[in-house]
Amino acid sequence: MKVFDTSCALCYTKHVKTISLTESAYQRLLSWKTGGTFSEVVERMVPCKGTLGAAVEAAQTLPALSDADFEDLERMVHSTRHRLSTTWS
Repeated sequence: MKVFDTSCALCYTKHVKTISLTESAYQRLLSWKTGGTFSEVVERMVPCKGTLGAAVEAAQTLPALSDADFEDLERMVHSTRHRLSTTWS
């Protein structure tokens, strides 16, 4: 971050990147935005690549699942485990 002293005010600059999103990706990202910035949404919702701890930490910030959604998630995990165990053995 660079800081410039301009007479009676301090000006801060941050590095900014422009990204392109499809409309559906933008709407999905927007649905997670509860005030703040899109950068804050990404930092809150996307774990650091390759770290299980970061993935678990990110999962803990998600809203609670309904019983039906939890059962669906359990079925999907079980199905994925079964497929992986047969393809990796």
